[in-house]
Amino acid sequence: MTTMNPQPPWIEYPDAEPWWGGWRQGISEAWLLRTWLPFWQALGETAKAEYLQRWPPPTEDWRTQVTVYWK
Repeated sequence: MTTMNPQPPWIEYPDAEPWWGGWRQGISEAWLLRTWLPFWQALGETAKAEYLQRWPPPTEDWRTQVTVYWK
């Protein structure tokens, strides 16, 4: 998947939870900060809703993380 349309964190790091410490260190932090968050934060509300339909978050914790904390 290209950085223009990256997979969501729950696919890229399937064993990680939204509160996982790896989001603040190492290659997972670099991926989050350089790839996924810039992509996600550049999307409009409609595009975010469409993305979440295509890649449904596996839990409400994930949905909250991306729609409230990482918006």
